Amino acid sequence: MLRTVPVGRLAVLAGGRPDIFPINYTVDAGTLVFRTSEGTKLTGASEDAPVAVEADSVTGRRFKVTEPMTWWTRLSGAVRTAPK
Repeated sequence: MLRTVPVGRLAVLAGGRPDIFPINYTVDAGTLVFRTSEGTKLTGASEDAPVAVEADSVTGRRFKVTEPMTWWTRLSGAVRTAPK
């Protein structure tokens, strides 16, 4: 899938939290290659930490919109109290 589109998203850990960036990339002999300057993307991709890459499409994917009532559960209207 990564070879079929030149646009994707790179997810790295930054300060223990995920940070996701759009990237332009290419695949060269099984290696994902992208250009970036110094910063979060480079640091996150260079460290010994997990990363994730997602192939995107620029044509726009369509989703069927579901009525809001479909998402309600028995707890949707529940009153929540602050933790003690």
